[in-house]
Amino acid sequence: MGYPGMRINESDGHEKLGFPEFMSSPLFYLANPGDKLILCNKAYKFSVATYALDVDPKWLYTYGYAPDQSWTVYQHDLKDSNYSQKEYKFSKQVYFRLCLQKADGTAINNDEDINDIIIFSTQPTPPYKTKPWINDEAKIISDTVKNLRTKHDMVFALMTDTHYTVNGTWQDTIDSVKLLHKAIGFDGIIHLGDISDGMVTKEATQFYAKKILSDLKSCGVPLWLAVGNHDTNYFKNNPSRLSIEEQQELYFDGKELRHFVDLPRLRMIFLDSFDPNEKFRYGYSSDCIAWIKHSLDNLPRGNKAIIFSHLPPLTRLQFWAKAIRGNDEITEVLQQYKDKILAWINGHNHADFIDNKEGVPIISIANAKC
Repeated sequence: MGYPGMRINESDGHEKLGFPEFMSSPLFYLANPGDKLILCNKAYKFSVATYALDVDPKWLYTYGYAPDQSWTVYQHDLKDSNYSQKEYKFSKQVYFRLCLQKADGTAINNDEDINDIIIFSTQPTPPYKTKPWINDEAKIISDTVKNLRTKHDMVFALMTDTHYTVNGTWQDTIDSVKLLHKAIGFDGIIHLGDISDGMVTKEATQFYAKKILSDLKSCGVPLWLAVGNHDTNYFKNNPSRLSIEEQQELYFDGKELRHFVDLPRLRMIFLDSFDPNEKFRYGYSSDCIAWIKHSLDNLPRGNKAIIFSHLPPLTRLQFWAKAIRGNDEITEVLQQYKDKILAWINGHNHADFIDNKEGVPIISIANAKC
């Protein structure tokens, strides 16, 4: 993927926009020893920024978001003075990004395709090896579920806030999910949002989200989502935000963000809970609240509902904002329909807790990025 107008900053290895004479790769690519970059179009020259697979402890042990969504360490090897047309060969395993210029220094058109300019010739990547502690943990969990499960129970994998990061924890997460699915046999997978950090270009966020969704769908069971605030690609006032239509296409194959799924004896209700265009971006619109009521009023006979959202339903349970829209109205919904609602389950807070003050269990689950 090449992004016209973007360059890689030689001082810190981060992407910067506003340079029409450059084209760079916003994604990080993994190279193994012996892999090569071969220039096909001599109207260009290129330089390579490499990033070691080391992880700075601050990303593991503090609450923060790495620039460019990458837990890598820049090697300070991209220089304005070393743009070349020569073949580039990797000597060790690293992540890398490319920065290209026209040889004559003129601007690069938006219709230029980086794949027509340069070839990445690769060797086979060593297969991923499951970590011993993942096997141990999966055995404990699967044994616990098997001991609790009865004949008519449904079992779901539930996760939230994966915050996909290059060189991060996702591979361990999806490996855990697949091991558990093999041992237990999930009836479905539920993700409560913030698939990635939403701090990079729209195109990069779409690429990362598609990877996560593809990995989860590879289990071969239904996948259900509630979109998070980072899924709008708005975090830290990112100007490359996703529209409602783009979110629907990316996360739901064009279907509505707000929807429900009926299963035997159960209606699972999935909500949207963030709008960057509102003064109070977090919360629930009047249309959303009316839709919740309608969905609960029209439950199939004998069914109960579980409500899933990224955000908690009430301001007092919200860690990252002073107020959320619809607090009073949602409180009334919980009180009015508490006999129909089994639970309200949310992510976002990056913490586990259960609140029963409204007569309905409001369950917050911790972030999967850990």
